Amino acid sequence: MRDSSRAPRAYELMVILHPDITEEDLPAAIDRVAATIGTLGGTVSATLKDSPWGRRRLAYPIRFGGRDVRDGFYVVYHFDFGPGQVQELERELGLNDQVIRYLVTHYVAQPVDPRVAEQQEIDAEEAAAAAYLASQAVARVIEEVVEAEVIEEVAEAVEEALEEVEAGE
Repeated sequence: MRDSSRAPRAYELMVILHPDITEEDLPAAIDRVAATIGTLGGTVSATLKDSPWGRRRLAYPIRFGGRDVRDGFYVVYHFDFGPGQVQELERELGLNDQVIRYLVTHYVAQPVDPRVAEQQEIDAEEAAAAAYLASQAVARVIEEVVEAEVIEEVAEAVEEALEEVEAGE
């Protein structure tokens, strides 16, 4: 028989809450999910409900409660939990009528090396500068082509006018 008293693990839970929840009721709905985690023996370490999450358009409509839902409030929870409790948490989330969808995954925080982050920022700035220079070069070429076509059209119009003048003499 397996030992069900294993050490807690770090998990990440993303839920999509129903869009009909009012702004006043949203904190209560978010706390309800966190309370469910706590009731089952978990410890919530972070709740991400702001940028880039919050209310967002879904990629496709989800049939929920007899109608198609196109928006939802995305909330991400980071918490520690016993491995045997995940099924119970999923059952509770399925019974919560404010939760449209959810996903629980094992979470391993990735430490960010400041040197790597700085180099990525420098690379991104250099790529943006190169893209800007390329767009400016393309704009100059287009401008020259348009200018050349206009000059050709003017030259043709002048030639036609001269021909008309000569024909009229």
